[in-house]
Amino acid sequence: MLQIWIDGACEPTNPGGTASYGVVAKEGFTTIFTKSGIVTRGKGASNNVAEYAALIAALEYLASREFQSATIHSDSQMLVNQMKGDWGVHGGLYLKYYERAVDIIANNKGMWEKLRFQWIPRDVNTEADRLSVDALASVGIGPATHRHGFDYGDET
Repeated sequence: MLQIWIDGACEPTNPGGTASYGVVAKEGFTTIFTKSGIVTRGKGASNNVAEYAALIAALEYLASREFQSATIHSDSQMLVNQMKGDWGVHGGLYLKYYERAVDIIANNKGMWEKLRFQWIPRDVNTEADRLSVDALASVGIGPATHRHGFDYGDET
């Protein structure tokens, strides 16, 4: 089974900072795909926007290849519960990203049946988190807070 970890960040302020994301896909212990980037800056940026941008990147990857099943791991309880249908969607900056994620799934016949969404604690989501932090660093933004308590080297 394919395992995918996603994470988003918005620094130095949330909302209104710079939103970034990270995605890591593995088959067994082998990393087969990574992606990270900046989603948006300023008024439209939030952590939830970043989390959903990570999900969209993961879904686009899945749509581009055949897969039997996949578990998407996220430390965002909101994203996981919304994608499982357990929580409602009430709008906000992330709404168009949520809608895009649902569209990708709907436009790829059988994808819903192949996907499982799993909430994980933040301290377990280190690889995807690192990619989102690195994306911020690539545009000169160091983490305002070390959310996971890790030493990210010389970044300030």
